[in-house]
Amino acid sequence: MPLTFEHQVECAANPEFAWKFWTNPRNWALDSDVASVELHGPFASGSEGITESRSAGKICWKLRSVERDKSAVVEIPLPDGVADFYWRFDACPHGTRITQRVSLEGPQAEAYFDLLKSGIPAGMAKLAQAIESSAANSQ
Repeated sequence: MPLTFEHQVECAANPEFAWKFWTNPRNWALDSDVASVELHGPFASGSEGITESRSAGKICWKLRSVERDKSAVVEIPLPDGVADFYWRFDACPHGTRITQRVSLEGPQAEAYFDLLKSGIPAGMAKLAQAIESSAANSQ
């Protein structure tokens, strides 16, 4: 049975702008631990990428599914398991509600669970702030 958790943030930018910002891998280095991100191909189902983490080294991932302007699933293989990061962008009264749900499976899932669960809220808050700042600067 997978371990899962979900977190949401809201940002004062429309969903189209938030999606466009998030799907540009150059905007993923909001965390000082991220040295670089490469996407091989378009931001579409089946494309693969590599994130260079200063603490964890190279992390290979795949866009398992993408619904343009709405949602995506980023799949990261784990030893004998998988981590799925489900992202969703929905309109809300003040702009966009961004939801991230994480599902971890495999014998080492628990080793990653607490670390991700504690770090994701701050990372999503940074993302919302970066989207808002970029939206304000583009007007």
